[in-house]
Amino acid sequence: MSQSPSQSLDCQIYYDSTRHAEPLAGSGDRIDLAAEPEAAAPLERLGISLADLPAVLLSEPDGKVRIVGVRLTPEEAARLAEGAGIHADNLVVYSSSWCPDCRRAKRVLEEAAARFDEVNIDQDAGAEAVVLARSGGRRVVPTLRFDDRVWAFNPAPPLLRRLLARRLPA
Repeated sequence: MSQSPSQSLDCQIYYDSTRHAEPLAGSGDRIDLAAEPEAAAPLERLGISLADLPAVLLSEPDGKVRIVGVRLTPEEAARLAEGAGIHADNLVVYSSSWCPDCRRAKRVLEEAAARFDEVNIDQDAGAEAVVLARSGGRRVVPTLRFDDRVWAFNPAPPLLRRLLARRLPA
């Protein structure tokens, strides 16, 4: 597995060569599901379908997924593989009132003057189900959703700042 130079996250880019351009070289481990359909298992656990390709997964060495990006252009996939953000208009933070990591993430968002909506998964069973589905069954907070294409699961503040760098159009 290849690692992003800016962090210790492994990067896999999933695509279907019969429908998508090959991801840019150096972006991460490129996995062509047309050639290796059995390699789709990690995507299925995260509720990602073939319609969501190309998809990027950034994971810790122990396999814990931190960032998921779906329906990406080759350029967006390369940016996300580097730990940088992509354009997004809407940001939702799924959180819990008891969670210190949630407070830290919201502080980073406020410092960056990023507008966001917050949903408490302890009070909204539907929101909890969304987090569980997209995170592979983990009840992880904070979970951040950039539009409906990039999901971040308890990102460290430096990574969150990088994701916010391209959130709004230049």
